Amino acid sequence: MTRKNIHHLKSLLSSLFLAAFALLAACNNNSEPVEEVSFTNLESLEGHSVAVIAGSTSDLLLGDTNNFTNIKLFRCSTSAQLVAALLDDSVECAITDTVVFNSLCMQSLGLTSNFNLPGGFDVAAAFKHDDKKLCNQFNDFLVQIKSDGTLDEMIQRWCNGPLDTAAMPVLPELPQLKGHPLEVATLSDNPPFSFYCNNNLTGFEVEMMLRFGIFANRPIHFSGYNFDEVMSIVLNGKADMAAANIFITPDRSDRLLFSHPYYFCKTCCISKTR
Repeated sequence: MTRKNIHHLKSLLSSLFLAAFALLAACNNNSEPVEEVSFTNLESLEGHSVAVIAGSTSDLLLGDTNNFTNIKLFRCSTSAQLVAALLDDSVECAITDTVVFNSLCMQSLGLTSNFNLPGGFDVAAAFKHDDKKLCNQFNDFLVQIKSDGTLDEMIQRWCNGPLDTAAMPVLPELPQLKGHPLEVATLSDNPPFSFYCNNNLTGFEVEMMLRFGIFANRPIHFSGYNFDEVMSIVLNGKADMAAANIFITPDRSDRLLFSHPYYFCKTCCISKTR
């Protein structure tokens, strides 16, 4: 079985587990009542169990023992795992991107947003520092799709509207793409940025990379990873670039070369609706 098939199978299993947990949460009317906790800010998370995506900025923030001494972190590999931890009461709350939360709410999973974390982050593609040529070419592509309105259309389609009605647009078929295939590291379970739907990888960053392939005259080959893997995959040369909802931070910029931002993301604290 190829690595691509393995990641596809993992994504499918995650989706099945997520659906099972949602059904269990909806049908289990005989469960013991859970004490209601009010989460209003980061300090209110002390003494409670919190799910985060491993390697994310939230993981780094809440895992800093200089600022938080009594938070029980539950590190998840995927969004499906994070939601499952909430639905089966393995954790009391979770930190995730607001746009991911909106996608989850549109699936009627019974989740509530408690508060937004201060500030936000620019999202960009990541490259090795010595691959400035590819990064510059991607930046030229971003200038084009920003100026002609394509980027705004993509954001509206995937990030601002109902995810269950979003669909990959028909892109020009250009079989003459003859450049060397571009290896792109992404996430296979991170709606609305990249996720499987009807056995096809789709989403905001997937559409963006397919459009970049047309712009650069290069076929695109996606490989799905967990978030805590994607940056290392680029650094190790196993992928040419990563498009995986990566926030630009000073520490990451020391390790990787980032493109111009193409999205701005906020994070929020979410919990199961009681």
